Amino acid sequence: MPQSFVARAVVQAVRALPGYPDLSVLDLSCGRGEIMRELAADGCRVRGTHYRRDDYKLRDAPPALLADLPIDDNVDLLQPLPYTAASFDVVLLTEVVEHLPTCIPVIHEAGRILKRGGHLVLSTPNVARLHSRLHFFLTGTHKLIRRRVGWDIGAADLYAFHIGPVDFPLLHTVLHQGGLHVAALAFTRFKARHAWLLLFYPLFWMLTRIETRKGVRPGVRRDGEEDLFRWMRHAAMLASEQLLLVARKDERG
Repeated sequence: MPQSFVARAVVQAVRALPGYPDLSVLDLSCGRGEIMRELAADGCRVRGTHYRRDDYKLRDAPPALLADLPIDDNVDLLQPLPYTAASFDVVLLTEVVEHLPTCIPVIHEAGRILKRGGHLVLSTPNVARLHSRLHFFLTGTHKLIRRRVGWDIGAADLYAFHIGPVDFPLLHTVLHQGGLHVAALAFTRFKARHAWLLLFYPLFWMLTRIETRKGVRPGVRRDGEEDLFRWMRHAAMLASEQLLLVARKDERG
């Protein structure tokens, strides 16, 4: 389940969407349904999914906790989703994609089931924040919220750990392939003790600019690289503990 500060930030992001609260919302791998319940109380039409009934998020949950919420069980996010095309205004992926071996199938499926002009709201630990970059430089390991996967973890329990840290440039491309584009980034939490890293912002800006200009020619690729640079230098990308993005589905697709 998302930490409370993440859940609050996701709810705020959804409340800022056009047409709120008259929206149909699908919460993929919804955990204990905290976000669904809050959006439903506002008037949204909500639906959720669970991957498996013995999910570690649900083991200690009271049996009646989810009884009044419409939740579909056994929905594998690596397979086609059991929903018709263009059937939801909003799809939520909150602290989910880092538990998957790849986020590509579910991002493509989110694009399929969203209505034109609909929105994907996604949050995941932000491995691109400056603190995480420094940690990786010094140790060779990503700065994750859960501990790293160890040899004591069985294959059936890998999904409970952060096995798929999200590479934003890849995600940016996969969103485009799914007919989506990043419309906003938001903060979840910023730890003040890491503020000194912001002194290096001009250096990161320059190096990111160089990286996103390599081999770029006019056309779709130039447009994509310019958009990538826009988000890679965003304050939330560099400082927020989670990557919290809102992506909008193209009105034409």
